[in-house]
Amino acid sequence: MIFVDTNVLLYSHDRRDFEKADRSQSWLRELARRGMGTINLQVLNEFTEVLLRRKWFETPERVFAIVADFAALGDGPLTKGETYGARHLHLRYGYSWRDCLLLASAVELGCTHFLSEDMQDGQRIEDGGGRNLTILSPFAHSPEQFFSSP
Repeated sequence: MIFVDTNVLLYSHDRRDFEKADRSQSWLRELARRGMGTINLQVLNEFTEVLLRRKWFETPERVFAIVADFAALGDGPLTKGETYGARHLHLRYGYSWRDCLLLASAVELGCTHFLSEDMQDGQRIEDGGGRNLTILSPFAHSPEQFFSSP
């Protein structure tokens, strides 16, 4: 499984950067086709907040409809265990608290990769309990490159 960060969802609707919009959409289509993408409630809430603030769409109802479509990828809330895991990740890697909560959630969901532009591509994140995942930039790798590599 691949956890999808909020920024990938946002880029998929960006009307200013068509190249990043296309690449994000390609990733989302391929993950959906393979049944390999996942998110959580935090991603949905962050995505909603930014779309409402930026007013990219005519009405809040349109924003809520878009968010509801992405909820198919997952809408589970954060758990106490993920919060404790985020503490470990924050101390070890120094990422923002928000990012550490998402990384911990990805680890708990059994993901092998975390699709995000915001972190170091290729960095391996270890949770201290033997589980790990790798940061994957959607703009450094196409889905075709990623899924065809050994």
